[in-house]
Amino acid sequence: MSCPDAETLAGAVLAVARNSQGKPFPSSAVQDLGGWGRIASGATTLIGQSALPIVANLVARDAEEGDGDAAAAVEAVADAVIATEQPSLLRDSLEALLASSVITQIVGERLVEGLEPVAAGFLRRERSEVADLASADALEVMTRLVAVGYGSHFSLLALLQKFGAPTVAPMARAVIRSVSIAVDVWPEADRLVEVVRVIGGVDAVVGGDPSLTHAVESDAAWALAMVSTVRSLRAASVQEMAPHLQDAARFFAVSAHAHKRPDAHPMLSVVEALRELVAGIVSSDEIGAMSTAPLSGNLLTVLREQIRRFSVDSSGLDHWYGDAKRVTLTAWSALADDLERMGKQLGKDGFYQAEVVIRDLLAIYTSARTFPVGTHSIDISGVQDLIQPVITSGFASKASHLSNLEEYVADLASRGAGGLNDEASAQLHAANGIIEIARRVSRGDDASEKASSGVLSTPLPPTLRLLVPAGSVDEYQLAQVSPKTLTDIAQRLDHVAAGRAHLNLVQQELFDQLREALSTSPDYKGQVVSVVDEVLLLILNFLVSRTASSAGHYKYLFDANAKEDAIQEDLYNYLTGNLGGRVEYEVSHVGGGRVDIRLKFDACALHVEMKVDETRLPLSDRTAYLKQTVTYQTNDIRIGFLVALRHKAFDPTGPPPHIKSLIGHTIFGIDGDSVPRHVIHVAVPGSRTNPSSSR
Repeated sequence: MSCPDAETLAGAVLAVARNSQGKPFPSSAVQDLGGWGRIASGATTLIGQSALPIVANLVARDAEEGDGDAAAAVEAVADAVIATEQPSLLRDSLEALLASSVITQIVGERLVEGLEPVAAGFLRRERSEVADLASADALEVMTRLVAVGYGSHFSLLALLQKFGAPTVAPMARAVIRSVSIAVDVWPEADRLVEVVRVIGGVDAVVGGDPSLTHAVESDAAWALAMVSTVRSLRAASVQEMAPHLQDAARFFAVSAHAHKRPDAHPMLSVVEALRELVAGIVSSDEIGAMSTAPLSGNLLTVLREQIRRFSVDSSGLDHWYGDAKRVTLTAWSALADDLERMGKQLGKDGFYQAEVVIRDLLAIYTSARTFPVGTHSIDISGVQDLIQPVITSGFASKASHLSNLEEYVADLASRGAGGLNDEASAQLHAANGIIEIARRVSRGDDASEKASSGVLSTPLPPTLRLLVPAGSVDEYQLAQVSPKTLTDIAQRLDHVAAGRAHLNLVQQELFDQLREALSTSPDYKGQVVSVVDEVLLLILNFLVSRTASSAGHYKYLFDANAKEDAIQEDLYNYLTGNLGGRVEYEVSHVGGGRVDIRLKFDACALHVEMKVDETRLPLSDRTAYLKQTVTYQTNDIRIGFLVALRHKAFDPTGPPPHIKSLIGHTIFGIDGDSVPRHVIHVAVPGSRTNPSSSR
């Protein structure tokens, strides 16, 4: 590696680095180096130079969407990275590029195309430690990019299929991890599990070197355990889950005991508990399953202790799915809490309780499998929902729908037969029938006969078709129910499912917490629930997208002089794009005043009060704002929204606060009124500083 001259781009970069003395480069760094044009023209001189990762980090920090000059420089730097043979420089540069969603949008396809021959070169040459490390890194990065839509996944799967014998540790780990992600994302990759078994030494092959498997046995055991877990979630019925859960428990036990992986201990406990529940369902003894060792009270104590130990000990976590420890711990804790509730409510239907555990297991699985890469959309930070779509036809998805349907039935039943109108009574009757059919089918003992008639005159809604066997007598009989009744039930399920599908684990937890807080309102019932949930979801996603935005996308968030009309226009346009004509702007004569945004539904109207705030007080303490918000509830439901653009409440030079500190729920009492009002208050950070301008 030559020493770059000060006149070269590499030399100039190193000079700026020395002058910065370990601090971030100034916001003028690109211009100081001669602008985007010089980076583009001089990028080839960075190949194999120590300055390459520095430049990769710089372009990742400063390149903005829509800047043609920056895009040309990014492409040139990406080509220089691909051409670099030194593993450490290649890896550090690629990680820098993948950290930026702008960069991956520009060169995602280019990187996949360039990295594929680097990875595939491993199969054609003699072993070389340096080249092998570069090929392994290229394969892992290629997999991460293909998983989010860049390049062809068929080419990736074909490449992985070629690894049919034990090999050196760096590439063996890369192949195992890549296969593991491939199985998550593409069901057709399931056959590649045989590659993991061979490379990990589970299956012997003629001519293979067993000594090469020892270093990757831990990775292979973990990957096989997770593959077995996702196979159980994809199973069509609870009966079909059993053998996959048995395999998962076997591999988690190896990971936990033989390889001492702290993350495997809680997963083993979870899978063992689910195995007992599944066995109880199959034998029609759900309640009896609760008395077995894996579901005893001691399990919860042990499980929480395992979680505590894992939280302070990350040894053995040699997979590269990102630092998902925090959200994984949250999911494990949620499962422990649900198991505890189950133990206290043995009289409840055991099958429904199994659905709760399966939902929790799905949350644990998806959080444990998250990996970092830039995303396509500027409105979404991080990669979400790569895994769950491939499970949509399996029992986990059915369990989720059944769980939501159970909640709906419980809500209707709690209001009592005498308190239900004809429409609600019809929904309750139909929903109970659907639950009975779906439970029988999901147990795997479907006794439903095929219907003799032809095509249904009115097909069932898609959500309900998932729960009822196609062409069966059950489907035919259910189709005799009023289409409006079935549509109303399906919409209820779709609202909840769609809301949760667009939220990551932390956001979903917040969504559920807010819904639970609203449940104390006497108005939060019946049709109002789906309306409020839909708006709550939209507001939550609005906040997620705006806190993840760049200065070039929503400029008012980075303007210290932005007024109320800026955020009001933004939210109005966002809601209109989702709700259409239901959204009204600046409506007068509501509660004696003029409401900023009104959302009109058949069941009720919801009102959104908008503010620009220059204080540091919590919104829950801004009494004047809350009073104005609840004023609009005088003649409608006692639930409303307060959304404020906050200029001084947060550090403008730092990252946006965590979402849980930005949205909350407040109960506001009114003199002379025995029923309090409910307000969801949302703080949108304003006066922000572009990260490239921070020092």
